[in-house]
Amino acid sequence: MIDEQVILTIERMRDSLEDLLRNLRRRYTSPNRQVTADDLKSVAASLAETWMVNISQRKEIVEAIAPDYRANLTVHFQRLLTFSERSSIRSRYEEDLKAILSGFSLNLIIPIKKLRVTIIPSVSEDSGSQDSSSPTLLIAFQPTAFVGHSFAPADSNIANSIIQCLEAIGIGVLTGEKPRADRISDKVKRLIVKQYLFVGIFSRKDKISHKKEWTTSPWVIDEKAYAVGRNKKLILFKEKDVGSIGGIQGDYEYIEFSRDNIQDALVDLIQMFDLSAQGLRE
Repeated sequence: MIDEQVILTIERMRDSLEDLLRNLRRRYTSPNRQVTADDLKSVAASLAETWMVNISQRKEIVEAIAPDYRANLTVHFQRLLTFSERSSIRSRYEEDLKAILSGFSLNLIIPIKKLRVTIIPSVSEDSGSQDSSSPTLLIAFQPTAFVGHSFAPADSNIANSIIQCLEAIGIGVLTGEKPRADRISDKVKRLIVKQYLFVGIFSRKDKISHKKEWTTSPWVIDEKAYAVGRNKKLILFKEKDVGSIGGIQGDYEYIEFSRDNIQDALVDLIQMFDLSAQGLRE
């Protein structure tokens, strides 16, 4: 049975999301205006953190709603959190707020209300078997990883070094494709779901004006948010001087690296695995 307070929190969240959308449109009449109001940004951040930290990982939420829907919702909330950290334009907020609100009652509120009278087994809608994304299940380690990384030519050596290190210790690696739209492709989502690990490489993208910080690839942040939504094990690499790698999601432990000395980070990576020498290769 689900806690009534959780249902109330989610219903209030829906109302707050609708209020935020109305207030953004009222105070910024042009969709191309930058949202600089601290109060609106604070509301966006608070709603995102509530979903990602307090709601999305709850056992009953995982059991009640479709895994892909939950993961996609986490991506949209992650974007709200990212927008709140800088001055993003109204249309960007609007796009993700509308995506969150679309089907919010049908796909989230109604299913969790059904838990008042029934217990839903942890069964994957995709495969008809136990859902590997559920935190209620202990999933055996599998030597497979999806690596999310920048496709900028300047970052290729970083990605290749980490991928080759993973493969050298016996981890099968898959990567995505260069993004072509403002969303994660279905192909990439399927690849993330099928791997045991998500390895995110957050390399420098753009220098932030008047700060000693850099942005990173928004695609990798989205991929990480989707992986979090599917309860994947994470290994995160953050280049020195990169600022946020996803707001509250940045609370995950990460390996910091310098592109001039990637070797130290690779040693840290190897030490994360339970390895033992079996002898020399023939």
